[in-house]
Amino acid sequence: MWWIRNRKRNISMLEEFVYLTEKGTPVGSDFGKFGDDKLGRLLNRLLSAYRRDRMYKDSMSVQREKVVMDAQENIRRKKQLTQNISHELKTPVSSINGYLDTILSNEDMDRGQMLYFIEKAYGQSQRLTELLNDLSTITRIEEAPEQIEKEECLLSELITEVVADIENSISKEGCSIVCDFPQDMLIMGNRGLLQSIFHNLLENAMLYSQATRIDLQMTSFENGKYTFIIKDNGVGVDPKHLPLLFERFYRVDKGRSRKLGGTGLGLSIVKNAVALHSGEIRAESVKSGGLAFIFTLSR
Repeated sequence: MWWIRNRKRNISMLEEFVYLTEKGTPVGSDFGKFGDDKLGRLLNRLLSAYRRDRMYKDSMSVQREKVVMDAQENIRRKKQLTQNISHELKTPVSSINGYLDTILSNEDMDRGQMLYFIEKAYGQSQRLTELLNDLSTITRIEEAPEQIEKEECLLSELITEVVADIENSISKEGCSIVCDFPQDMLIMGNRGLLQSIFHNLLENAMLYSQATRIDLQMTSFENGKYTFIIKDNGVGVDPKHLPLLFERFYRVDKGRSRKLGGTGLGLSIVKNAVALHSGEIRAESVKSGGLAFIFTLSR
């Protein structure tokens, strides 16, 4: 009779189900369904519950694996950062020790030489201070962004001040900054971090690009976001460096950057500061030569 055949089929499928689960083999959709009788309907409910449980466990396993991988990556990055910080701190500290040791070891040193070494030591102490300040800024942005105060700022006025400061402090013959942005740009943000975005990008272009012209332009205002581009007509950067420019302590030309006093943290601060203002930033090579930074800032 049909019910006898149905029961035999259900029992056969149940035996196969038990066998597969004991082996740990997933029971997929190709397993089929139990027969349409009281026992079969009960077993189909059991099969559905098993599959839901299996999917949940698989999902939890993937999440656990991701948590473990993220934790390992975080440990790796912190270890690398610690090594980088240690390396960066050694240079100014060693220099300061060297200059002071030279003074202390030469009792008959004339005043002119002594002042020279003191000035050198002071310069390195300033570099050390800048490095520690930059590290503090990045840490503050990443670990406690909710504690960073924001206020309404006239962005156009802020940018004008930064440009004037750059032109006064880094007077470079044959290089000009050309600006094109409206004078009524308002933004809710942190004034100091907004200044650091434009200051770091302009300073980098002025110091490292060998450009004769730097353009700063607001290209659009859409969906509550300003889009800016800062580009130069300098020597540019090899495309292989572009994805790495915003990493901490990354330098395209290590010797030149250190000689000019860079901490290697400027672009990392820029990326974090832009993100804090709900924006994004990327670097692109300019076809005619030079480098461009395109970024957005939320109004």
